[in-house]
Amino acid sequence: MNSFYLKFLLIIIALVFIQHKGISQTQADTMYAYLTHEPVLVDGEANEACWETAKWHAIDQVWLPFGQTMKAGDFEGRFKLAWDSLYLYLLVEIVDDSLSDDHSNPLDSWWDDDCLEVFIDEDRSKGDHERNNNAFAYHVSLSYDAIDLSSSGSGVNYKDNLKVEMDTIGENKYLWELAIKNYKSSFKISDPEASRVYLYHKKLMGFSIAYCDNDETKGRENFIGNMKMTAANSNDNYKTANHFGTLLLIDPDYVDRTSVNLIATEERFRYYPNPVNDQLFIELEPGNSGVYELELLSVSGKVIQKLKAEGKAVINTSDLPKGAYLLSLKSADWVSTKMVVKE
Repeated sequence: MNSFYLKFLLIIIALVFIQHKGISQTQADTMYAYLTHEPVLVDGEANEACWETAKWHAIDQVWLPFGQTMKAGDFEGRFKLAWDSLYLYLLVEIVDDSLSDDHSNPLDSWWDDDCLEVFIDEDRSKGDHERNNNAFAYHVSLSYDAIDLSSSGSGVNYKDNLKVEMDTIGENKYLWELAIKNYKSSFKISDPEASRVYLYHKKLMGFSIAYCDNDETKGRENFIGNMKMTAANSNDNYKTANHFGTLLLIDPDYVDRTSVNLIATEERFRYYPNPVNDQLFIELEPGNSGVYELELLSVSGKVIQKLKAEGKAVINTSDLPKGAYLLSLKSADWVSTKMVVKE
């Protein structure tokens, strides 16, 4: 075999290996999460179709001690992502030869127990988040607590911000499944829904994931993440979102409806209540009259309800899942669209 064909074969083998294993991310890379039309049942079993098609990403960069190599069998990690309007879904496969959960108080040295650390910056605004909610650094423990720093610098448990289940799937091998709610920087633990963010097609987020590994010693031995970091910022993600990876949410079935001007234009109608529970009332504003076409759509553009009306209309929303929707009215000469939230 000549040298050209040998090099070509080696390149093909390398590409196949990378596709199988997943590769570490840099800030120049964009991760993609695809919409699931089937809500994920968080049970640690990964039975949903979205997990069959989602791509694995590696957790293989040792942030602390920086640049070290993990011993064979000590740790391996990889993850997948999916989303719907309510949650960012995360599937994580971990190999860990020794699980450690020595602190009975979840607010005591939480980083020194084995845990997943999930970093989320919902609007990718970057910047400081050490003692505020500009972004979140959830330390998700083996008992499903989710600890981050409060404004005072102490730990706070955000376990109600996510659903978690972990199952043993082999010798020293564990499958984590998570559904994570997302919030604006105005988040208050006393009233989380007031700042809830609903996800949509082409939303750009900041995201990284890491694992705190402790093999039954007094403290964390290794900190392994998915991002390629420099030595200078290898332990900075807990306080700044500047180094989080880039995550783009995609609905592969999205239909571009801008050709019919599906955008908010003028105040053509009013609708109430918003947020809505059982019934949504629509009334044309004075000066607007005639027959119009009304559509209720998912944020990805899928038509959920469609009808023709004149003047007033009522939409039954009692059977709709919680989340964000688009309400569109179209007459012969105008189109107007608003956001509606179902509680």
